[in-house]
Amino acid sequence: MPRAKNQAAKQNYKMKVEKNVYAKARDGVRLALDIYRPDAPGKFPALLGMSPYGKAIQTLPYPFPQPAPDYTNEFKTALWDGNIEAGPTEEIVARGYAHVIGDLRGMGDSEGESDDAKREGEDYADVVEWLAKQPWCSGKVGMLGYSHLGAAQYEAAVTAPPHLACTIPAQAPANYYTDSYYPPKFRKADMETILRGPLTSRTSQLIRRRIRSRDTNSVPQFNTPMLHSAGWYDFYTEGAVEMFRACQQDAGPGARGKQKLLIGPWGHGVLQEEDPGTPLLLPGDLAYPPNSKLDWEHNVWLPWFDYWLKGKPTGVMDRPAVMYYLMGDVDNADAPGNVWVEANDFPPPSEAVPYYAHSDHTLRVDPPTAQNESLEYRYDPRDPVPTVGRFHSQIPVKGPYDQREVEGRADVLVFTTAALETPLKIVGQIRVKLWASSDRQDTDFTAKLTEVHSDGRSMMISDSIVKGRYRNTYLKEEFLRVGQVYEFEIDLGYTAIVLAPGHRLRLAISSSNFDRFDINPNTGDPYGDHAATRQLLSERLRAEPSPGEPQYIETLIATNAIYMDRDHPTHVILPVVVGND
Repeated sequence: MPRAKNQAAKQNYKMKVEKNVYAKARDGVRLALDIYRPDAPGKFPALLGMSPYGKAIQTLPYPFPQPAPDYTNEFKTALWDGNIEAGPTEEIVARGYAHVIGDLRGMGDSEGESDDAKREGEDYADVVEWLAKQPWCSGKVGMLGYSHLGAAQYEAAVTAPPHLACTIPAQAPANYYTDSYYPPKFRKADMETILRGPLTSRTSQLIRRRIRSRDTNSVPQFNTPMLHSAGWYDFYTEGAVEMFRACQQDAGPGARGKQKLLIGPWGHGVLQEEDPGTPLLLPGDLAYPPNSKLDWEHNVWLPWFDYWLKGKPTGVMDRPAVMYYLMGDVDNADAPGNVWVEANDFPPPSEAVPYYAHSDHTLRVDPPTAQNESLEYRYDPRDPVPTVGRFHSQIPVKGPYDQREVEGRADVLVFTTAALETPLKIVGQIRVKLWASSDRQDTDFTAKLTEVHSDGRSMMISDSIVKGRYRNTYLKEEFLRVGQVYEFEIDLGYTAIVLAPGHRLRLAISSSNFDRFDINPNTGDPYGDHAATRQLLSERLRAEPSPGEPQYIETLIATNAIYMDRDHPTHVILPVVVGND
């Protein structure tokens, strides 16, 4: 748990509510705001959240109301009924802050066109500056919020409005196309999944707003202190880690050295704030101990905002820059892990330890010595490996489910270690070096890393994908030569977990993971709306049929081979940290 405490006494201001107050953007479009502020004379800092979900339903800490809406059907505002005047917003106002929620351009009560993406960052800056000029505002504005409200903070910060004093972006991508500005890794598979075939009536609208430049590095433009937060089972963890690192090192003087990073064992939209003192039960049946939950208002938000917006000595900048939860065996209280770790940077120093796949389906630290060893499987785009549990952007997020139901498929190759004799602590970025070939000019390869518990459960740690045509860079297509062996790298992202003795590590290789990632039809066609994807969405997710005809119809079955010999040693590289907690 964070140790920083807010030293200020609670003022207990009563709340004044002003709804549908309009701020004017630089092009004259009026943006609708609901303002909740202290009903008292004086000037107060403002906390801003800009929402695509409807400003009337936004309570301060929670990314989604409960129950979450059905994203396979038309977005209906009626599903989002809530009471903004209850709970954390009241307390934040009582502590002397205005809480302001706005509808994005063209959404809710705001004017304009919702697909005018280039205006979005400018709108945020305009609202920040409008708030700073209000007679009740102290002239200092902060931002906070989850998911798209977190992404809005990155977009606002890159425009560097003079009165934006600090932000707390949570569970948000720094760049929706690559998922990060830093480093320039290829992480656009999730976006291409959504781009191919609308999953909801809102998809195309949101995509137009969210895609940013594929190439531009805007980090030097950031000039704002930020507290980045994420979850180990979220799909934007890499964005938080990489934005923290980039801004801490390379941003403008107002941001450089003034960044914080907080990561816990939750997924996107998991309400870890509820029921303090009880275990954090994740979908998928992992229950982390009560210490995994945070008192966000008192231990995170208020110390941060009181320091940057009110100048109070909360001690928040005296603590290490990083705090992350080291996950462990949730079934054994004596097992290592399940503790918060503080550090000055992330990831911590580690040793890159390769675990090699062998043709007998074992995963070992000793490399293969045989020549010409490989295993083949057939990948049929019309029968892809089903996603079990979700780390991605289709709500509801399910989390680290047991993967055994798909590990027995003929198109999944599984490699498992012997039972561990000592704890294995993995903290940092996991990568898979894969040697493979295909009889098609384009195909995908997927990797999944799981922890096999003593009862046989194979629980997800991380997974990802590489597309054959983009194996070297997403900026240039390079099709495969049939039968040629290529080296691929699959970035499995960041984690912090310690495997207990008796547990095992498992690597699963395949060519599909749907609907986590869209299918590759193996044809070499450009990415677009495919008939096979439409059918799979209808059959597996009961999605409503898309209008019109699909762009592409053809699919081809690929025979793919994974190599594990002396010259082609397929392996996973683990960032192993030595030491006890």
